[in-house]
Amino acid sequence: MGKKTFCALLWLMCAVSGFCASVSFQIVQHNDSMSSVCNSVLVIEDEILNSFFNSGYIVSNSPASMSSSAAQDKKLWNLGYSEAVEGSFDDFIQIHLYFNESTAKDTQTVALGMIDKIGWKIVSLKNGKTVEEKTKSIKKPMGADTEDNVRLFAKDFAVYIQGVLRKK
Repeated sequence: MGKKTFCALLWLMCAVSGFCASVSFQIVQHNDSMSSVCNSVLVIEDEILNSFFNSGYIVSNSPASMSSSAAQDKKLWNLGYSEAVEGSFDDFIQIHLYFNESTAKDTQTVALGMIDKIGWKIVSLKNGKTVEEKTKSIKKPMGADTEDNVRLFAKDFAVYIQGVLRKK
């Protein structure tokens, strides 16, 4: 490969990567009856990561964490936000999954029915402004509650967030 071809390809790769949007996210699990992050959270995290990546985003995430207080939420927010800033990402998203403590006791189970609601906050790291902050109840699946329900929910959620980011 000649020097001119190499330089042209290098310039093209730099130009393309310079126009990619980047996002960092963090998932926070709320359930005092569980001793560790449950598999449903890990499946949702995986699907969101894959959805953003497959849509052309540069994407990173902080490890899924547990929280049982507003003080812990703030500490996790500060940690995730500072990691996103240090990584020079465009946006930071913190996602809260609120589990039904009476039905969600087994961390190995992957089921959408264990989650009561989801909350999220999207902040633009370019200007520090909140793009969107919402909470939504999760509809319980009819029939069998499988891992596929969780994956479909996470994909739909990621597509929704991508739409919000495109409109900002």
